[in-house]
Amino acid sequence: MEFENRPPAEGINAQPERLLPEAVWLVLGTVGVLVALVSLLHVGATWLAPRVPFAYEVALAEQLWGPAGPDTSRPAPEQAANQALQALADSLRQPLGVPPDMPIQVRVQDEPHVNAYATLGGRIVVFKGLLAKMQREDELAALLAHEMAHVKHRHVAASMGRGVGVALLLSVFSASAGSEVASGALGQGAGLLLQGYSREQEAQADADATRAVAQRYGHVGGVLRLFTTLQTQQATTPPPQAPAWLNSHPHTQDRHHTARQWASGQGVAVEGAAAELPGVVREWAGL
Repeated sequence: MEFENRPPAEGINAQPERLLPEAVWLVLGTVGVLVALVSLLHVGATWLAPRVPFAYEVALAEQLWGPAGPDTSRPAPEQAANQALQALADSLRQPLGVPPDMPIQVRVQDEPHVNAYATLGGRIVVFKGLLAKMQREDELAALLAHEMAHVKHRHVAASMGRGVGVALLLSVFSASAGSEVASGALGQGAGLLLQGYSREQEAQADADATRAVAQRYGHVGGVLRLFTTLQTQQATTPPPQAPAWLNSHPHTQDRHHTARQWASGQGVAVEGAAAELPGVVREWAGL
């Protein structure tokens, strides 16, 4: 008997070609995995970032913008305004319960925006446009207390989510790596001019500011006037110019009502005496 070593039939182990459907499923699967990873990273970083020791946030801010402290290169009137705002902020630390190891630096900025913001490392910026609409010290104190409350509760790191959240986590291991990631995140986000917080975060900052102003001045008049100023600005500013502010903050009338309601419940006056805005601040703001 003779045996023949025949070659196998061509294509005996090959599956029918379905390249397009397989490619589509591969792409969809890859995208799905990436979306899941990014979502997980976002949630994880948002939750973890505020729990990173504040010292790492300060170090990251120094990597981005240099050491905190008075800038002696600025014009004398601006330096004087900065010193006045810093002194007022320092006086609010105890009423707000800001931890002693949480530095806060306040400075003015010569821009017409009717706004202020807190950013990484406890740095707070107040724009000339907002200062120019104030008359009394307690109104400025309410503003500073509100922004300082955002710092105290780590709202900045939490609200910035994935970008700076990851940077903060990286900064635990490498300050330079964290700085590079944060620079990119801040650049893509066009800074923090109108950085939005959640309504819960805004309500928490409002409550802290109201209590602090009431403790310092014996009334909440500065808080109410601040909300009136912001409400007037919202009424005269077309929504496209300030979407983050209008969307993220509770309605200003509601904030005004909440402060009055708290004062009534605590037996605190809604109005009272307060000093004028510090002279050096009035001068710098052109009042």
